[in-house]
This record gives sequence, structure tokens and C-alpha cells, in this order.
Amino acid sequence: MIIWVIAGLLGLATGLRIGWALVNKQSLVSTAMILALGSLGLVAALNWQPLTLLIDTVLRWPNVSMGLSQVALVACAAGSCVMITTVASGRKPATIRKIAIAQYSVAGVIAVVSLAAFFSAGQQPEMAPEEYLRRNLASGGNSLPWLLPLLYVLLALTLVSWAGLRHSNRSRRGRALFVFTIGIVLIVLASGFFFLRAVGETGPVGVGAAATLLGCAMLVVAAGSLLPSVEDWFGARRELRAIQPLLDELGRRHPDVGIGVRPRGPLAFRVAERMSLISDALFLEATTADNSRKRVGTSGALADRDDDAVDDEIDTDEDDADIEPPPVPPEEQARVIAEWIHADREGAPEGERPKFPGLRWLRQPSVYSDREWILEIATQYRTLMRSVGVKA
Repeated sequence: MIIWVIAGLLGLATGLRIGWALVNKQSLVSTAMILALGSLGLVAALNWQPLTLLIDTVLRWPNVSMGLSQVALVACAAGSCVMITTVASGRKPATIRKIAIAQYSVAGVIAVVSLAAFFSAGQQPEMAPEEYLRRNLASGGNSLPWLLPLLYVLLALTLVSWAGLRHSNRSRRGRALFVFTIGIVLIVLASGFFFLRAVGETGPVGVGAAATLLGCAMLVVAAGSLLPSVEDWFGARRELRAIQPLLDELGRRHPDVGIGVRPRGPLAFRVAERMSLISDALFLEATTADNSRKRVGTSGALADRDDDAVDDEIDTDEDDADIEPPPVPPEEQARVIAEWIHADREGAPEGERPKFPGLRWLRQPSVYSDREWILEIATQYRTLMRSVGVKA
């Protein structure tokens, strides 16, 4: 049961990476992650005794699933190594691709040699995976087919561990990389224990403990791979709740911009789409209010001039200060915009409707991205809705 939980989590992580690669442009990193996670999931599945027995029976070779596990482990190490070296490299894309091909080629040669050594060792009686490892990785056992793949896994995943820890940080992706790297470190330790057994050393732990450590490592790797998707989903749900009141109000005022349409796709994409619609509606609302303010302010002085002259006067009325956001904290700037939208909502008292603060107030502060600025305005608007007792 535990084996299938591990294999299922790794399969889920692989499926998410495949889905992401289908939605976005395929890249070396996506391909490497798919290979690494899928291969590690295959290692877990091949150690489930009923599946092991089925594969051995179909292929007419006892314990052949163990030879396939060696190949899958080598493929996992190769995919992980290509992934981390691609992310960490600052070289040109063509050079990175050549390095990746070279890494895959080396891994392919090692996998073929390991499989050939496995078959050349001859058949053994059918046995459980753990019993097979205990017999062949002990003194007097046939440990030669395991030396080359285990050595490659140790070297490749040690590089992955070093680079992963070096590039981990407190960002969402950095945290996921850190958890993934911890899992890789555990795989290195388990592989090291197996390697010591293969060269004839007893080692600090037995085969059973090393196999258990490998299972724990697979769980940690799966958790690190799934962590960004889980955080993205919960973050998108939180952002969707924050923008919904502002989305509804602007959708009532400007239904022509498409607010209210529910695009298909991942939740994060839907939130981004709705934020872009809020941005469009805010621009329309502000442009309308700004033009009305200017025309009212110039109606007396320009009453005897033609329309073209009035428009020229309005167009040239803006100065350089209007391009920059006002010199106030970003939260206060967003609150002013939210109060302006909130006071002009449907059913609001006439006396509460404030004057439009000006287009410069919609300018996002330099410390905010487009997404963060829309979210800040929406958050301030939701706070105002709650303050008047409206459920938001």
C-alpha cells in the first residue's frame, strides 16, 4: 500500500508536469522533470511484489524488474542532473541543449551497460526485491551489475544536491526546490549504502533500512514536486476571493469588457484573466471620470472656443507629475482608489460620491507588479465592503 502511495504521488507530480508542458512551451527543464519524476515513480512501482511477479512472468526472466529498476534509477539521476544544470546555467540555449544531450548520452550508455551486465549474470530464482538486493549486494553475491549504475547515481545526484541547495531561497519555487533537494540528498544516502554493500562493505545500515530510506526519499521528492502546484492552487483561491467584490462591481458598470466570463484552464490562469479584466475596467472608469472632470473645469473658460481647441487644451493639460504615482504609501494610494470605486457603487448615497482623484493615482508604485497592484486595490475594496457590513 505504501509503495502505491509513493508511486501515485510521483505519478501525479509527473502528470502535472506533463500538463504544464502541454499548456506552455516545452522546455529542457520540463522534459527533464518529467523524466526524473516518471522514472522515480517507475522505481517505486517496480518494487511492488505483484507487479514485479507479473513483469518477470511476461518477460520470462526472473527478477528482470530489478534490472529495469536500475535503468529507471539512472534515468531519474540523468533527468534531475539535466534539470538542475539547465536552471543554474547562464550559457546560451544552444550550448545548454548540447550539454543536456551529452548528459543523456552518458546516462544512456550506463543504462545499456548495466542492463547488459544484468542479463549476462544469468537467471536466479524468483524472489522479492528486498531479498534480491540482500543476496546480491552481500559478500559472495553478484553485485557487479550494480556498481556502475550506483556510482553514476551517486555522482549525478550529489551534483543535483549541491546545486539545489545553492539555488534554494524563500520564494515559492525556491522552497519547492529545497524540499526536492532534501529528497535527492536522501536518495544519495540510500544509494551510498547500497554502493557500500556492492563493494563488499557492511555499511552502517542494512538493505532493509536503506530501502526504507529510499522510500522516504521518494515521498520527499514527490512533496517537493507537488508543493508549487499546491501553493499555486491555495494562493489562486485566496486571490480569487480578494478580487471578487471589485470584479462584481466593475462587471456591473462595464459588462462590455467581458468581466464575468469564466475562462477554462488552471485556476491561476483564470485569476490572471480576471485581474486583466479588472485592469481594463479600471482604466475605462478612470478615463471617463477624468474626461468629465476636465470638461467641467474648463467649461466656463472655454465656452467661446470650438471643440477642437477644447480638446487640445485638455490633451496638453497633463504635466509630467501626472505620469508618476502620488508620493504616498502604496496601501494609502490603493485605498483612495478603492474608496472612489466603493463610494460610487450602486445604491450609495449621493453625498458620499467623491471627486475622482486623478489618473496618476492609478499608476502602480515601482515596488508593485501589475498583478500585485490590482490585488492590492481589490484587497482594499474588499476591506471597505466588509466595513459596511457587506459579505465579501
